[in-house]
Amino acid sequence: MSLSLARKASFQPQQWLLDLPTSAPESTYRGPAALRDSTAFLSVMQEHLHHPAKVLDLGCGPKDQKAPIKYLGHQYLGVDFDSQDADLLVDAHALPFQSQSFNCIFSYAVLEHLHNPFVAMTEIARVLKPGGLFLGTVSQGEPFHASYFHHTAWGLLSLLSQVPQLSPKRLWPAIDTLDSLSSMGRYPKPIRQGLAALARLHAAVPQLAPRKARWPQKEREIDAIHRAGSIAFVIGKVVA
Repeated sequence: MSLSLARKASFQPQQWLLDLPTSAPESTYRGPAALRDSTAFLSVMQEHLHHPAKVLDLGCGPKDQKAPIKYLGHQYLGVDFDSQDADLLVDAHALPFQSQSFNCIFSYAVLEHLHNPFVAMTEIARVLKPGGLFLGTVSQGEPFHASYFHHTAWGLLSLLSQVPQLSPKRLWPAIDTLDSLSSMGRYPKPIRQGLAALARLHAAVPQLAPRKARWPQKEREIDAIHRAGSIAFVIGKVVA
């Protein structure tokens, strides 16, 4: 593969965050639930996709998103690198599909598992139709779990800036880092329980940071993204 990447002369990730919506989308989906909560993404699909759309579940794992996506009236294809439940076994770095094959690509906690996300993002842009959506999450503060590149918000925006066909539409925190460490961290059980207690305390007592309470709502949303264990995103493919 020969790959060319664009580099913007001026890249200002903080300004991008200020310009983007940084809160979770309104939850409107009321259909069957998946094992991994995808209500926000299903709500986005419900609002923006005309059915029947073709949806690729990239890194489908147990294929738990199949029932909700089909409930919305869309065609579903679940692919994974090594899951026995997948419809096809594929490598995200070389997707075996024609260009502009899918209206939507859903990718739940996958980008961090790819050893070259630049190549994979180029492939995602290739197989996505103009005006299509790329939805999912990527690890930031989660501990190692067979993962290569965890993405900060700046890192994700930097990655997108080098694939000009893709444009970010929304970012928000999917889970806080303390929650991630308490559930996924390789710590003794008492330490994980302590981290979980700290996470609950932090959520319940905002007075612990009185200065932040005076921040504008937008600044608090961006701060939550920078503390996130994983970041949720909605990305669109530019219509030429």
